[in-house]
Amino acid sequence: MLNTIMLIICLVPIAFYLFNIRGYKLNTKTMIVIALFSACNFVLSKIQLIQYPQGGGINLLSSLPILMIGLLYGPVIGMTCGLVAGLISLIGGAYIIHPAQFLLDYILPTMLLGVSGLFGGETKKKVFLGCLFAVILKQTAHILSGCVFFAEYAWDGWNPIAYSIIYNLSGTGVEGLLSSIVLTILPLSKIKKMTNIPSMPKVS
Repeated sequence: MLNTIMLIICLVPIAFYLFNIRGYKLNTKTMIVIALFSACNFVLSKIQLIQYPQGGGINLLSSLPILMIGLLYGPVIGMTCGLVAGLISLIGGAYIIHPAQFLLDYILPTMLLGVSGLFGGETKKKVFLGCLFAVILKQTAHILSGCVFFAEYAWDGWNPIAYSIIYNLSGTGVEGLLSSIVLTILPLSKIKKMTNIPSMPKVS
């Protein structure tokens, strides 16, 4: 029953994405950018600064490319980039025990990073809040997976929820926060203007 509930929860952001992607026409330039930034995410994810025993840890700002795409192109293109990045992450194999766990661990985390542009990017405050919101959504996916599907790995005497929160926030959560801070410093408005990125339709 719980697994079914988790699967339904996973389908909500996917349904949001599918509903909004209908209004987009991806040109060659945008598809190339998506491919390049997805590849950057994959490469950076392999540069592990701290490796945790059950997976995860702190890597070299792997969230930054997808967060940046979300800010420059908008949430739907950002989620598309995250979807491609999630599929690329399957290279080398994946540990899958349930469809919901597959989505929570491999597809949704990177897709949800793409909503970083939900609040716009006109000010540094909006950039940081958008990135932070996206990182929190990503961490929520990881935490749900840890609570439901990997509770047996909880440290002795620890509640699975507390274990999953500490485990994920101290690793990928820290990396996501650092990526958000770096993006807040970057002159994104100038980058968008220099690269001639068109305005995208708003999400519903």
